Amino acid sequence: MKKTAYGKPLLINAQNSVTQLQRIEAVNELMIQDLIFDYPDCLPISEIDESFNPVIPVCKELNTPVGPLDVLMITPSGEITIIETKLWRNPEARRKVVAQILDYAKELATWSYEDLQREINRKLKRKGNTLYKIVQENHSDLLPSESDFVDSVSRNLSRGKFLLLIVGDGMREGAIGISEFLSGASHLHFAFAMVELSLYQGDGIGTLILPKTIVKTVELPKLVVEIPEGLRISYEDDANDSDQKETPASSPEKERERQFYIKFWNELIRELTFDDPGQPLPKPATSTNLYVYPGRTKRVWISAYFSKSSKRVGVYFRTQNDQEGNEVLAFLDQYKDEMREEFGEKVIWNWDESNDIYVRLSCENVFAPENREEIKEFFKYWLNEFVNVLRPRLKKIHQS
Repeated sequence: MKKTAYGKPLLINAQNSVTQLQRIEAVNELMIQDLIFDYPDCLPISEIDESFNPVIPVCKELNTPVGPLDVLMITPSGEITIIETKLWRNPEARRKVVAQILDYAKELATWSYEDLQREINRKLKRKGNTLYKIVQENHSDLLPSESDFVDSVSRNLSRGKFLLLIVGDGMREGAIGISEFLSGASHLHFAFAMVELSLYQGDGIGTLILPKTIVKTVELPKLVVEIPEGLRISYEDDANDSDQKETPASSPEKERERQFYIKFWNELIRELTFDDPGQPLPKPATSTNLYVYPGRTKRVWISAYFSKSSKRVGVYFRTQNDQEGNEVLAFLDQYKDEMREEFGEKVIWNWDESNDIYVRLSCENVFAPENREEIKEFFKYWLNEFVNVLRPRLKKIHQS
């Protein structure tokens, strides 16, 4: 009778001695929970979404109004991971655990940073900004300022931007049905994966953990692309570029580009400074656009972007096409002459026709190493300029 989809693992040492490893069958959810909390590197995060690396365990069994979530983890940049540990028993249990982790995501999306801090302190019996201190204790080299960290976590909470992981043993069967179930929740801004941890042991060598990603939402693109509601991904004719349509999302070329964006945006953010001390730094991006929010609403943004096919990079200002966005534009209209003068001649000004303000830099190869510094300097200068011109006016909206 077939018992497993895997062959039997063997350990062959330098002397060619073979040790057969036996599957640990008596696995329970608490064992898996403790393993991933104590050894978070066993989770294949890089395979799922590199922006959620490195993960730092925060606490287990965090209380929420919809029940205690099994494991909470965080990154130095404020990206949140929610983990539910379950053994895969039957189709009803599979659907139930997915609904459960979605409930946790929906609940945390209603929390403020203060709510999260309060529950972590209650669970760990600590005082102060415990979440920041935990990251500081583990990755002080990657940690931003405390205020920037709080802002980043707050943004991710308000957007419901999480990595949701279901981790368990024997999770292969029924995976496709789970991905179909998730596609009905595409209005949530999360990345999702199922991870199987197979445990083996051998005489005198301890325990072997074999992690395997079973399902991840790269197969469901609308679940992993996080953009402000109503936003076109690229500017003007960039939206018509055929690059992304022509190259499969899982191709080596797209993965190389994704890794380029992750590295570039993180590097830019480390070097980016604003004249306005109250302007938060943007969160790291994983694709073509990096978003800066100069006002109190996420319906108004400044974006730095790459356009490979148009052979350029650029910075633009945009608002969401809804009542709030249109009210912002109507308010700024009284300052349009002042803003145009402050921006100068290099900024393309289509305010009266389409409310567009943008600046571009032509670049034959946007990925070429020899162009990297020029592009970074362009972005640093113009993101700061756009904030300097727009942020003081946007503040006046709340004073009027």
